[in-house]
Amino acid sequence: MVASSSLKIMSPLECKIYEILSSGGTPFLADLGGLDALSEVANEISTSMLMPTFLTTLLREKNNASIESLPLYYSLITTMLKGATQDFVLVEAIDSLDSYRPFMTQVEDDIFMLLMQKANKSSSLSGYARALSLEGAFRWAIQNRRYQLRLLDFLLGIDSTEDLIFLAHASKIIGISYSYWHEKDLVDTLQKIAEVDEVEYEASFELGMSYLANALDEPNHIEAKAFLSNSFTWFKKAEASSETTPEASLYADSIELLIAFNESKGIQELDAIRKHIHQCSFEIQAWHTTSSAPQWLGIRQFQTACWNDLACTLDSLSKRLSEASWWEPAVVIEQQVLTVYNAGRVILKRDKDGFLESLIRPRIKNSIASREGQAYLVKQWLLHNQDHEQSLEARTLLAGIEEIMLQDPGPRGRPLDAAAVWAPVAAALQKAQCSEETQKKIGDLIANAFVYSLDNLTESEISIYNNCLDSVESHEDYKNNQRCARLFGTVLLWTVRFLRNRLEVMQQDDPSVCYLFEQEDGNIPKESDLQNDYYRWLCTQSASGELEATNIGGGRADVVLKETGERIVIEIKREEVDSSFEALASAYASQATDYQNTSIRLGFLLVLDLTTPNSEGTPHIRSLVHTQDIQRNREDFIRKIVIIKVPGRRRRPSDLTKLAKANGRKPRKIPKVTKE
Repeated sequence: MVASSSLKIMSPLECKIYEILSSGGTPFLADLGGLDALSEVANEISTSMLMPTFLTTLLREKNNASIESLPLYYSLITTMLKGATQDFVLVEAIDSLDSYRPFMTQVEDDIFMLLMQKANKSSSLSGYARALSLEGAFRWAIQNRRYQLRLLDFLLGIDSTEDLIFLAHASKIIGISYSYWHEKDLVDTLQKIAEVDEVEYEASFELGMSYLANALDEPNHIEAKAFLSNSFTWFKKAEASSETTPEASLYADSIELLIAFNESKGIQELDAIRKHIHQCSFEIQAWHTTSSAPQWLGIRQFQTACWNDLACTLDSLSKRLSEASWWEPAVVIEQQVLTVYNAGRVILKRDKDGFLESLIRPRIKNSIASREGQAYLVKQWLLHNQDHEQSLEARTLLAGIEEIMLQDPGPRGRPLDAAAVWAPVAAALQKAQCSEETQKKIGDLIANAFVYSLDNLTESEISIYNNCLDSVESHEDYKNNQRCARLFGTVLLWTVRFLRNRLEVMQQDDPSVCYLFEQEDGNIPKESDLQNDYYRWLCTQSASGELEATNIGGGRADVVLKETGERIVIEIKREEVDSSFEALASAYASQATDYQNTSIRLGFLLVLDLTTPNSEGTPHIRSLVHTQDIQRNREDFIRKIVIIKVPGRRRRPSDLTKLAKANGRKPRKIPKVTKE
């Protein structure tokens, strides 16, 4: 801020613009008397501390200048820049000019050449003012080949005898120029500058970045590895040359993490490196980031954030790869496996694959190939996500996994489908954190029971499962929510198995099911009879069933299964009038789906069918299960409910025979066969 006493030594135009700014206003060209008034004092203004404000006022009306006034307009711009010598004036002026580009070709040329002249040692400006001018020239050269060649010639001519402040900033510009144009001689210039102790950190860091860029772009693995080694060496030199070096430490640790991951180092070692990278990233964002930083420096800071993201994802993936299988496979495959497999494009935002992938991919493929559960889950994910944006990479990964598995004559050579049983079992045991020996024992036990259960499945049950899953697999909650899919499948399996058991069991086998049969006293069973029976059945499968849960949808739900915030409701009813699926949906679906208002929009309706005595026998299981769509007004998404009828008022087979005889039905006579 200029002191009020300074007004006495200001020119009239300076006083005018100062008054406008002091009152909170925005100065316009007309406030200053127009172009002619400015041109009369242009040389005086160019050396003023308020020059950037005059320049911005002029640039603000760039599009309003008439064709006749353009020569004078642009002449004023270059005159103002030419007279600027102080660093704080230059930095504001360059930012202002850059924000109003492009200009006419001749004006662009004039501005670039003025900046190059100011960056030259012969300009007699301070080292920082020269560095600011060089940085401005770099901005102009980024997308102009002619300017690039002039700038490169200047950068290659910088030697170690330059002003130290200028050298420190010039090293940054040389490094970022190399990342843009890959001029090899720039590396030699940096190596000469790195011999100057006072600027060793800046030059060494830029050399590390240059070799890292070479490593990532180099298609030859051996040469790329040599570049990476050189990069690590220069980052370590940068670390040793200064007390606070979060950027150099972050990149050195990132290289160390990549090598450790490639060599399958232990989880604890990777985690320790990842934590230090995260700390460095925090320091960079907290203490080394400014809102006024040039665009190219902002890109550098974005890159450090990407490397931090890569470190976190690599560390997380290494833990997942050590597991026998995954509890939430879709999350692991999409957010970790495929993300790291394509780390160059997905995390570092590069436009092609390179050395980074050659370091990372072998371990991913070999690790997954050694664990059938993981390999099976990758295959199943691809089967259900053919149109996913990373499906092509998943196919490439899976092809590599299968190739490794086929080459190994051991247990890994079995087909991927053999892992179907083991994947969920292994994931559950991994979550329980058992010892490896215990995991094997319990895994065998559960797998054997699982296989036995599958062997007892009837074709009718399989058909029911298939039809129900077909009806919900495209539903948003089922397709996009792993916990929802798991809950729905669990309830469907257990409930259909309950129905099958209750269709086969007789009163003499289990007196608790007598409510399903015709009572001699004519009493009709209650909903609670089915509810209690079904709940006891669920309790043998899981301890998470909740009986008579209240305050759900303002009503009551008979059985609820929950998992980490999600729930699925099984509403239980009895029906004595009309048990057709249409009538049941009309009568009870509104209540059953009302329990879905805060969670999964899928549910179950279990109905005790008491409409008629089963004088002709019990219905077939396939006729007792149906999935119903429920479309509510003012809702875009369909709710779904699986209706399952449990036949009541049943009779024993012998009672059916007695009833048939009582109704006058004679047994069919078997014709005699006459011998010839």
